[in-house]
Amino acid sequence: MKHFLKPFTPGEDRFANIETTKAENGGPILAEALAYLECRVEQRMECGDHWLLYAIAEKGKVLHQGLTAIHHRKSGSYY
Repeated sequence: MKHFLKPFTPGEDRFANIETTKAENGGPILAEALAYLECRVEQRMECGDHWLLYAIAEKGKVLHQGLTAIHHRKSGSYY
């Protein structure tokens, strides 16, 4: 979703004006999502102006069948 590619200010609600439901753990599930994962954050590390999160996927569900769209850039998975 192009909405999440734009920059946000610190503290800004990234899900404002986006239709969501809540997962069992309280996390948002996008209404248009094909699937979702519920994760538990195990560790956080500050990396300059970003945070790196290490999380454990505890639950998940496929909501709808369909083709996925991915944002694949500078991932190191190609040479």
